[in-house]
Amino acid sequence: MSRKASVIGAQLALNIFLAAWLSNEYIHNRFMQDYLVSTISTMSFAIPVGILAFAAIVGGSFSAYSRRHHISTGRVAPGLKTEMFVGPEEPAILDTCPFCSAPLKNISENRFQCRKCRRYFKK
Repeated sequence: MSRKASVIGAQLALNIFLAAWLSNEYIHNRFMQDYLVSTISTMSFAIPVGILAFAAIVGGSFSAYSRRHHISTGRVAPGLKTEMFVGPEEPAILDTCPFCSAPLKNISENRFQCRKCRRYFKK
């Protein structure tokens, strides 16, 4: 078992314990019940706004994750068209900077640097 899995398991167990303790406290403590009822009744505007904000955050996170997951697995989202590039089928040899057309300096086997604008490129 990895360290990450054990930490997540411990956090889950602690959260379940705290939730059970809090619900038990709510059931048996009349002062806590009165406090929560009065607090919730005064926050009638904030609760729906909080729920909407939470839903927006969860939805945005899910859409960003699913988009990143689709891109990393090579799947293209439906509705996007993929067209063939016009030009030669062989990749062009990178010997000049595409931004400033200056010659590139060979740093390593597959890394280059522009002599003028100092940008880095991979082969």
